[in-house]
Amino acid sequence: MNIRPSLEEALETAASGNYRVLPVSCEILSDFITPIEAVRVLKKASRHCFMLESAQASETWGRYTFLGYDPRLLITCSAGKTSVTDQDGQTRLPDGSPSDCLRSILRDYAGCRFGWLPPFTGGLVGYFAYDYIAYAEPGLQIKARDTEEFKDMDLMLFDKVIAF
Repeated sequence: MNIRPSLEEALETAASGNYRVLPVSCEILSDFITPIEAVRVLKKASRHCFMLESAQASETWGRYTFLGYDPRLLITCSAGKTSVTDQDGQTRLPDGSPSDCLRSILRDYAGCRFGWLPPFTGGLVGYFAYDYIAYAEPGLQIKARDTEEFKDMDLMLFDKVIAF
């Protein structure tokens, strides 16, 4: 089992940058579990999880399959109201636009990049609905009826990621 960065590398990186998050990885060699089987296990351990396949334009198969579980934050927006719920179930309703809220979260959880890690080590996963454009372009009048009643934004901040 190979854990990186070393304590010395972590301290050096933390001292050299303005990071609040430092990715730590543990490489485990295994060929007996598939990403689908891992998702089944994660769904039993965490109410919220995801599987994301990477793709490269020039190849048929992507290089990575990312699995995330147990998000640090749940961020939603409906009818102009943004809510942020932490792992303890505490919900806050931040002031400002949903975009301001996201910028603040991304700033608070900015992490460094190590060249030996996959391109995704955590972050926001979810969706922005069609109606979200109304927050970016307030003068735009959306005439379509919202019959599906999706949230305008539904994101989760993951810091626990498995890469295959």
